[in-house]
Formats: sequence, structure tokens, C-alpha cells
Amino acid sequence: MVALGSAWSVRTTGEQRFAAARAAFTQLAARARVDDEVRARASGLIALGSFSYAASSPRPSRLTVPQAVLGVIEGEAFLTVVGIEEEPTLPDSWQDLFPAAPAEEESDDAAARAVPTGAASSGTVPSGAVPSGTPPPGTPPSAHTGELTLEPAHTPAEYQQLVREAIARIRDGQAHKVVLSERITATSPQSLDPALLVTRLARAYPSTWVYFLDDVVGASPEMLAQTQDGRVFSRVLAGSRPVADDGELEEADRRAFRTDAKERSEHLYAVESVTSRLEDLAAQLEVSPEPFVLRLPGLEHLASDVSAQLRAGVTSLDVAARLHPSAAVSGTSREQADQIIAALEPADRGGYASPVGWMDARGDGQWAIALRMAHLTGEREAVLQAGGGLVEASDPVAEHAEVLAKTRPMLRALRGDRAG
Repeated sequence: MVALGSAWSVRTTGEQRFAAARAAFTQLAARARVDDEVRARASGLIALGSFSYAASSPRPSRLTVPQAVLGVIEGEAFLTVVGIEEEPTLPDSWQDLFPAAPAEEESDDAAARAVPTGAASSGTVPSGAVPSGTPPPGTPPSAHTGELTLEPAHTPAEYQQLVREAIARIRDGQAHKVVLSERITATSPQSLDPALLVTRLARAYPSTWVYFLDDVVGASPEMLAQTQDGRVFSRVLAGSRPVADDGELEEADRRAFRTDAKERSEHLYAVESVTSRLEDLAAQLEVSPEPFVLRLPGLEHLASDVSAQLRAGVTSLDVAARLHPSAAVSGTSREQADQIIAALEPADRGGYASPVGWMDARGDGQWAIALRMAHLTGEREAVLQAGGGLVEASDPVAEHAEVLAKTRPMLRALRGDRAG
């Protein structure tokens, strides 16, 4: 789906940011008059949301009801228009509300061509493999990439030393797993066009959940919480291998990756963090019997799917709040991992690795984890952020390479490169 404008919004902060947003939207939905002749998923009254990683973050979380939503389901489109204290008026054509994004080539995907310059989100649950791409080489402290100037927060040696410090704390028993992240400031000589970035991401990474809302834009492969008809689905990714030269892992390498003790240990912590937290909200949990390999451009991931039957009254945002932050983006145990992150990564994560998505008036929705992303911090500036899970057996050089590989989607979108 893509969305335009803001008919209503609420900003929240602190420990209760999720609960406060849910309560405000619930009150709005109770007062709203909704004429939904389509009765499709995401038709009717919906809210888009982007939340901050930490309760202490100065960046507010926000839930927004857009003025218009264009959705496409199985090739059929629907349009929702919201009025503020007055009857909404449907346009003669959806193109009247959603002008085409700047096109670099013709596309048959109406939603991909209709991304507005306001708040928008689009995407699907990751469901398949696409050709692998090329991970970036080691990035020097300051480098020109095409027309972009890149400024990593750390040199390779500095980041690798942070990894060593995190591993030392793990060996001391302070945590089992810690997820550190790196930031790269990208400056363009031209103004950045969010609509064009979203269009490029959607075309290059069709099996990810592509989003642009407030100051965050990206293409996440990880669905934190999707709910529909009383069921909840979560896809857990933890354990990654960069892939070079627009290819994919050889089958022998993929088998070794799937059975690697370090990768499976990191993955197990992430899966357990989801299943243990779902127990209070759902029943009849089902988990992939074995991790499978999810192939994405530039990376292959160990993945597991988790599903369950929700208890009555539980919304998708309730689930996202309960699961955030999972061990896939924080660590295990969560409290100890977050303490280590605060010590070694003092910069506020903002919207990175946080829930971003939508919810309807019934509470159903999709909340992805804001990964493969950037914060749009200026007219010509974006701050890319990516992380990797660390366990006792982690290698600092390999971990740095993995983090750089995870910046590839946004770098490609900023440069206009193609994946695959």
C-alpha cells in the first residue's frame, strides 16, 4: 500500500509509547464512521506507525491516519479517503491523489509508480528468494561512492575493537548475545527524493517489506508481527552470510552455513526471544522445525517462521510492543544486552531496528523491523544504520563485513544501482 498526508496523528514517548498510541487510535476508531465497501485487508480505517527503539529516545514515536490510501491485493486496487469532520470526497481517479514517482523505467506496478512524497509504506511479508547481490567492500573512513560522500561513524579497526569489547563482555557472562550497529552518513550533491528511493527499493527487493514513514526509509526482510483473523505470524532472521559478485552461496557452503554452530546459536537466541514473549499473548505456537536459508541480494540469512493463535483482544501493535526489541536486534538477555549496547553504542538508535508498519481499526496489521534502512536527516543527507549479532564465537573482521553488506540496499537506492 501507499499512503498520502495526515488526517490524524499522535506522538508518544517513553516506556508507554506503544500503549499510548494504541489507546489513542482505539478511541479514534470508536468515534469514526467507516464506509468500507471493499472489506479487503487494509481497507477502511488504518493507521501507519513508526516507533523509536528505546524508551529514552528523544525521537518521538508516531501513529498517523493518512488522508488517502491506495492498496493493491492480487492485482486489484482499492482507494480509501479520510475526511476530517466532513464527508470525504472520492476523486475521479486514484492518479489525481497519487502522482507517479519519478520513473527511471516503465513499470506495470501501479503501487510502485504511485509512491507519494508524503508518509508512505508498501510491501509484503517476505515469502521467497531473489537473486543475491554484491556486498560492499570495506569502506574507508571517508569515501566517495558514485556521487555520494560516505562518513562511517567508525573506522574498520574501531568497529572491530567494539566487537572485541562486546565479545569480552559475553565471555564474562554479562550476556549470551549482543547486537551492535554501525552508522554511515551519506551526503548527496542533489536533494534526496524519498519517493524515488522507495520505488527503487520496491523494484530491487520485492520480497522485503518496503517502508517510508516520517524520517525512516528502508526495505526490511524481517516481519516482527503480522496478525489476521486471530493468528499472528513472525519471521525471525538471525545468522547471516554475505554473498559476493551478484551470485549466491554454493550448495556446500549453504549447508555449512545452515549447520554452523555459531550461526545456529545466534539464531536460536532470536527464536526463543520471540516464542517466550508470545506465550502471554497467544497459544498453539508453531515454529519452523529447522531454520531455513532466506536468500536476499547480498546476503543469505538463517530464518524461522513463528505463528500462533492470538488471545482475544490482542492487537498487532500489542504483539509488536511485546516482542520489541527481539534478540535479533538487541540480544539475550534483553536487559543485559541493552546495557552493553548503551555502553558501546551511545548514539541513539532512533527509528532503527524498531517497529514500523500499520494497523486497522480491528487491530490487525503488519509491523516490520526497520532494517536495511536510513534516517533522512537533511535535504541531501541520510544516515544508514545496520547491525549484526555477536556471540562468543564471533569474528570481528567477519562481523564488520556483514554490517557493511547490510548497508547495500540503501546505498544502491541512493546511487540508483540495481540489485542482482
